[in-house]
Amino acid sequence: MGLDAQTMEICTWRNISIVLRLLCLSSLILGACSKEQEEQGISGKTRMIPDQIITDFEITETASGRRDWTMHADSAYLYERRNLLEAKSIEVTFYDEKGEVRSVLQANYGKLNRSTDDMEARGNVIVTSKDGVKLETPSLTWLNKQRKIVSDDTVKVTREHDILTGWGFRGDPDLGTFKILRNMKATIRGDATQETKQ
Repeated sequence: MGLDAQTMEICTWRNISIVLRLLCLSSLILGACSKEQEEQGISGKTRMIPDQIITDFEITETASGRRDWTMHADSAYLYERRNLLEAKSIEVTFYDEKGEVRSVLQANYGKLNRSTDDMEARGNVIVTSKDGVKLETPSLTWLNKQRKIVSDDTVKVTREHDILTGWGFRGDPDLGTFKILRNMKATIRGDATQETKQ
């Protein structure tokens, strides 16, 4: 017994309806999966899935044939499309023109822009120069073109018994020349505290 035109039309519409529902369900599932994948990032922010994950990572940047700086990290996440590298538990060693160590930077998290070689460090950032000068701040950026380290956060600089604190920092990686932007307080050998308004 065959189907009349009206019955066939109803069956066709039911089939289309089922297909559309399946497509919508698939979209929802794929959307949820994509969201979960985007949320996988070491900094806790929404990220795409990295192209590579490398443990015990090390990278060296050279300038004019000499070693400029080296970054070592417990693990690194490479995002090729964005030319970005993120790393956990980083240690960055800066070198001078003779290849000798200028300073060492340590932080919980690092982000390297491979297009500019600018580097951002966050979380318990400590820079220690070869002369023993120490800079502490929650966040710091290495500006590769300017050859400077900068911070727009609270900073503390310790040189032997002298301590400088304030907000904002601009200086060289070896901490030989630097400027604290404002609210600077200086404790000189623990004998007196001076405030400088800038």
